[in-house]
Amino acid sequence: MTGPTAFRLRQLASPRRPPPGPGAVRPAAALLLRLGCVALLAWIGYIHLHLWQEGYRHIPTNGPLFLLDAVAGFVLAAILLTWPRPLAGLLAAGYTASTLGALIISLSAGLFGFRESISASFVTESLTIEPITVLALISWTVLMAATLRPPARGPRPVAQPGPSESDSRAVL
Repeated sequence: MTGPTAFRLRQLASPRRPPPGPGAVRPAAALLLRLGCVALLAWIGYIHLHLWQEGYRHIPTNGPLFLLDAVAGFVLAAILLTWPRPLAGLLAAGYTASTLGALIISLSAGLFGFRESISASFVTESLTIEPITVLALISWTVLMAATLRPPARGPRPVAQPGPSESDSRAVL
């Protein structure tokens, strides 16, 4: 991996430092946005757990996936709450987008032999909450990644000539 790419990947997973100076509003806005994202992820997890308990657990393939989706929502909410890094935001956005995609596929063509109805409980709510969550998570991730600073680039050090032959004899 090249140096700048490896640095960027390390930055996404490392602690970020808020910019000094008059930009003190940005960390407060980022905190509020992150807490909103955590609440939305927990809400999505709750919806999937509730639906699983109400009977979706009896649907052959989708039932276990609903339980997995509920657990993933709660786990990602906890991760985003305790580990506020851009990588956590990207993972949570990917999870939410895939959950939304699965719902849309289930509504239109069916998923694993099960076709969802728009009139089923929590479908319209999910179609509202999940896109908002994806947008909020992407916004928070971009905001956090923007606060990461690249390393200062200075001139490369000039290679020093190695010891001469006369210097090596003096050491012997």
